[in-house]
Amino acid sequence: MMAVLCLLAAPVLMWLGQTVLLRRHGLPVRWRLDAKGAPRDVRVGGRIVTQVTLLAIIVVYPLLVGSSPVAYYRSLLPMSQVTVQLAHGAAAAVLCLCALLGAWLATGMLCVEVHQARRRWVRRLILLLPTALLGALVEELLFRGVVMADLLRWLPEVPYVAVALAALIFAVAHYVRSVKRYWTFPGHVMLGGLLCVAYMRTDSLWLPVGLHAGGILMIMGIRPFVRYRGPAWLTGASIFPFAGVVGIAGLVVLTAFVLTHYGG
Repeated sequence: MMAVLCLLAAPVLMWLGQTVLLRRHGLPVRWRLDAKGAPRDVRVGGRIVTQVTLLAIIVVYPLLVGSSPVAYYRSLLPMSQVTVQLAHGAAAAVLCLCALLGAWLATGMLCVEVHQARRRWVRRLILLLPTALLGALVEELLFRGVVMADLLRWLPEVPYVAVALAALIFAVAHYVRSVKRYWTFPGHVMLGGLLCVAYMRTDSLWLPVGLHAGGILMIMGIRPFVRYRGPAWLTGASIFPFAGVVGIAGLVVLTAFVLTHYGG
């Protein structure tokens, strides 16, 4: 449970950082992690504190279990699997989302409409691949390489209990900060379950990184060019197409695929 304790410390450090930044501007303390309406350097500073805190957990955890970070993560990222499992995961996520978005286009529940300035969407597309890979890698190092691995050590006889707990922790972590939507929570739980199963069945982070990166690539890549017409409970919305009923069903299918084709 060492990893969970480390993760629980993260919101406290993030809140302390937010408080210091707010007080520097003479603004009142906010009891929630919420930088909405705050000056730009408070918002940027909050993101930096968050990333530094999460990276610190990723680096410190191997030391707490008696390993060097390099040796620990090398064992979870075997170079012999990088090409196949990374590509398989990315392809599976992209194909699933293509089918989902194609169905919404065909039924009029999604429309093509450019709604961002040209400079913004061009910059987004240029940075899309490195953003997807880096974002997926950091989250998988933290939630599978640290949290899931720690739970499997704690619950070796009941691995699917570890999967359920790790999926729930993954989902909750996305709602620590104030967000616009909370109905997307079940979708995050199911997404966490898929990624945890992918890690458990392969003993490697490459398949979950591929699945995660492929999803980010598709969702963020089309975001400037489409609008969802809903209903949201069916189709999802914006960056959450996996949160609608059909999206969750797609995640269930992907999870079944991973269970069938990987591991023993």
